[in-house]
Amino acid sequence: MLVHFIGSSKNIATDYPYYRKIIETINERGSVLTRDWIAAAYDENGSTKKDYENNDKINWEEVYTEDCSALERADIAIIEATTYGFQQGFFTSHALRSKKPTLLLFRQDLKNHPLSGIRDRLLTTKEYHTADELEKVVNKFLKDNTISTKDLRFNFFIDRQIYNYLREVSYETGKNKSEIIRDLLEEEIDKKN
Repeated sequence: MLVHFIGSSKNIATDYPYYRKIIETINERGSVLTRDWIAAAYDENGSTKKDYENNDKINWEEVYTEDCSALERADIAIIEATTYGFQQGFFTSHALRSKKPTLLLFRQDLKNHPLSGIRDRLLTTKEYHTADELEKVVNKFLKDNTISTKDLRFNFFIDRQIYNYLREVSYETGKNKSEIIRDLLEEEIDKKN
């Protein structure tokens, strides 16, 4: 599963160990980050890397484009918003508009927080206080949003012409209608690859 992770760099000395725990948990479950901005900007101690020491030298347009692209590629989003800033609010909204299951994490009560007003079935908001609690919350979210390798079901409407075609091919091949449609889709996918 592809995961986009967002957090603030404002209070990195305090937040960095939690960010590392989130990333470790994602990796341990076999998921992959769509953009590892932590590794690019901070060393193993949470100290800012030389290229990122001066905010004036960072190309923010490029950072924004990379974050939006990473979110679009992701299956889910995890946003650590203890050190809240515009970015966390924006990407929470963007993830939900993009129909991505989103986990919003805090180390304090969310009661009087701007993000507490968001109501969406794709949003999971969790408070945690320790790295162990954080690991459990992230593991559960990843597990709850993993699409297994079993067949998935969906319904769609067809017109009379398509129905007649499927009925005729079904009679000729002995396959049911869904098998015929699946075969046609797999042929199209193979052509693209």
